Amino acid sequence: MSLIEAISNIFKSKDSFPKEPSDFFSGDKTTEFIERLNAKSPRAIGLSPLDALTLKICEISQAEYIIVAKTSEEEGYFKTISICNQTNPIQNNHFSFKINALLKHPNPDTPVEVDAEVVFSQTNLPKSKHGNCIALQIRDNDKTPMGIILGISKPSRARTLTNVIKFYSDHLTTEMRHLNSKEKLEKKNKKLLRTEEELKLKNQLLDNLNKNISKAKQVVDESSRLKSAFLANLSHEIRTPMNVIMGFTELLSAANMTSEQRRNYIDIIQQNGTRLLHIMDSLIDISRFQAKNIGKEQQAFSLNQMLQQLYNNFNADIEASGKPITLTLTLSKNHGEDVIVLDKEATYKVLNHLLDNAVKFTASGTIRFGYEIKEKQILFHVEDTGIGIPEGKEKEIFDLFRQGDLRLSRQFGGTGLGLAIAKRYVSAMNGQIWCSNNQDSARGATFKFSLPLLAGSKNRTETLSQKSSGALTVAATTMISNESLL
Repeated sequence: MSLIEAISNIFKSKDSFPKEPSDFFSGDKTTEFIERLNAKSPRAIGLSPLDALTLKICEISQAEYIIVAKTSEEEGYFKTISICNQTNPIQNNHFSFKINALLKHPNPDTPVEVDAEVVFSQTNLPKSKHGNCIALQIRDNDKTPMGIILGISKPSRARTLTNVIKFYSDHLTTEMRHLNSKEKLEKKNKKLLRTEEELKLKNQLLDNLNKNISKAKQVVDESSRLKSAFLANLSHEIRTPMNVIMGFTELLSAANMTSEQRRNYIDIIQQNGTRLLHIMDSLIDISRFQAKNIGKEQQAFSLNQMLQQLYNNFNADIEASGKPITLTLTLSKNHGEDVIVLDKEATYKVLNHLLDNAVKFTASGTIRFGYEIKEKQILFHVEDTGIGIPEGKEKEIFDLFRQGDLRLSRQFGGTGLGLAIAKRYVSAMNGQIWCSNNQDSARGATFKFSLPLLAGSKNRTETLSQKSSGALTVAATTMISNESLL
């Protein structure tokens, strides 16, 4: 005898299914029936525990559909979690529905007959040929509603369906409790994963912040070291000319001094006074960069005249120092064609710092400087045959308080401000400045900077050109060697 036939025969007997649950298995074949109820269906292999239980209920009760649903977040609605016919579970066909008759029933533990049309009208399942539908609410141990089980069958199978549903209600409660616990655990796991990702992101941000703080600390430490070195150099640079001035001023009061000695002492005092004045000018320039109009006071002027003035000043300084240096200025344009519109003072100071650097770090050889006028910019360069620039220091030497080698401050002097000031003036005029070691000689370096020509300056320069008579032009190339600054 098959399982279905055995269950059917038992269910047909009035003694087998009394109305009271306590008499549910009071028949003679109780043991055999319980064994058949607990037997596993071959069709349940590979199914989830809930689908396997739903399929078993459907097979035993011979229902057309068995639907298990859990309470939805939307009040009064249920959401299906397992649907089976007598053959197999119906996958990918879940839906939400509402049954008011079940919700209003006074005894939730009692199976209720509901209108099958109410269920089918809210689903996309094929309509049943039979209109008999039994529903039972599934509740947790604390009487909290967890869901319902619906069975749709022939009217003649209603009693069998009711008893089978009641028999398996505890199993359904357990499975639904497991399902709810699993869903809660999955939600917690997702929350923990999100928290873990957030923590990883925060840790990454903290690592980046720590790296930035470490870099900032290194910058601060380096800045502090450079400022300490700068203050030491500045103190030395100021004390030295001041001591010379004070000493030779005292010597001038000697009664037995010849006129030639007096003249030499006065020259020494003047040279050190000029040196001290240059230091003070550099410090003032640094403080002036807080003003927004630095490098913005444009005016028309002759580049030839400016470079000629610089040539005369530095040529005299070189002769006074006794260094075997040849200073060369190449002019390639006629006077009058060299008129441009720029901040004259800023341009002069950049060239002055570069040439001063070149003279300072060149013991012998040649210093060449000039410029080249292109369509939209002017390119200056200063070239020398000095000590050159340490490899990798081409950008650092333009930083404030930097020198190519701090030990050079003792050998050559300087505060480490010259190139920094030059770079700031060039930047204020929207230009660029850079340097490199000479490729065609064993030593020396070239410093270059470019400045943009202002739009509309052509008419102004033509007007000045008509008033000036000229002969020579200025060739552009300014190269200087400094691996440091002033």
